[in-house]
Amino acid sequence: MKIKIVSKTAKKSSINDFTEQDKVLYPLLSPEKKYPEYLAVLQNAFWQLQHEKPPKDDMLKLLMFFSPKVRLSNDLPTEQTVFSITAKEYAELTGLNIKGAYAALDRVVDALYNHSVIFHNEERGNVRTRLVTSTAYKNGRFTVSFTHYALHIMYVFNQQHPFTKLQIKSISGLHGHGLKLYPLLVQNEYRFNFDIAISDLKEALNIDLQSYSDYKEFKKFVLKPHIDLINLKTELSVQYKAEKKEGRKASHVNFTVTKKRTVKAEETKKEVLNQPQNEQKKITASMVYKELIRRPDLLPRFQESGEAINEMIDRIKSDFKTGHQERWIKKLEEFGIIFEEPVPF
Repeated sequence: MKIKIVSKTAKKSSINDFTEQDKVLYPLLSPEKKYPEYLAVLQNAFWQLQHEKPPKDDMLKLLMFFSPKVRLSNDLPTEQTVFSITAKEYAELTGLNIKGAYAALDRVVDALYNHSVIFHNEERGNVRTRLVTSTAYKNGRFTVSFTHYALHIMYVFNQQHPFTKLQIKSISGLHGHGLKLYPLLVQNEYRFNFDIAISDLKEALNIDLQSYSDYKEFKKFVLKPHIDLINLKTELSVQYKAEKKEGRKASHVNFTVTKKRTVKAEETKKEVLNQPQNEQKKITASMVYKELIRRPDLLPRFQESGEAINEMIDRIKSDFKTGHQERWIKKLEEFGIIFEEPVPF
């Protein structure tokens, strides 16, 4: 299945400023569910915005850090509602020291105040709006008030306004293209395995289509460093490979995305052994190969030379069908992975 990436291109001559009329089109409604504070939750529309100036990493992260403050507010937020973050909070979220956090916040809050974005509306065409209406600093606390459209993206979540939940801790450890790759992978994690055209991927990452014309360059400078960091810093485990669908050159990237799972081997083993035999869970082929794919550090130890992931999966299925599953289960136990119950997926 091809992922559709909405173009962010807008003609300068046809841009309208955000007005009171637009507020009617984007009403602020209390979300049905207010997610926990460790998550940044934003409408998918946020990732389709055109930024008049390329947003820097610290500005994107600041918006993520304010996300739970907005949606968990006690009252319906307005453009006059003030939200705050302290230098201490910012230091804890980013890993900066206090002095660095003060300087960074001072810089990024000003950048946020001057930042404008453009979105498309069927009735109004391309519309320009700022993200914040005011910023201030006092006694070690930085405050902002968000514009109506920014509040809408950070507060209204339903079927008509699809959204993405991101781990704030994961966001903190990323930079550059990784900050845009991570949401894209989270949005498609439910699919487990999917393809995306390289041209669409460049569009999503704001990379010029003529840049990295050779896949090896694209992999070396974009995919590998940022996927490696995502695997290291986030809850995701990501594998990828080139696909040739439109000729001899790589035209797509195939991603396999799962969530990491931590297994406490000794505790789990005791619990399984103490279960009555008739209550112990049946281990399936899907449990085994999904666990392997979640562990990129182990995957090469189980793949045969030159074997693709889908070929390894077929081999696991075949062994389970012919009663040879014990070889997989025992080898996994050597690495401390013991199954107590089916892995949720």
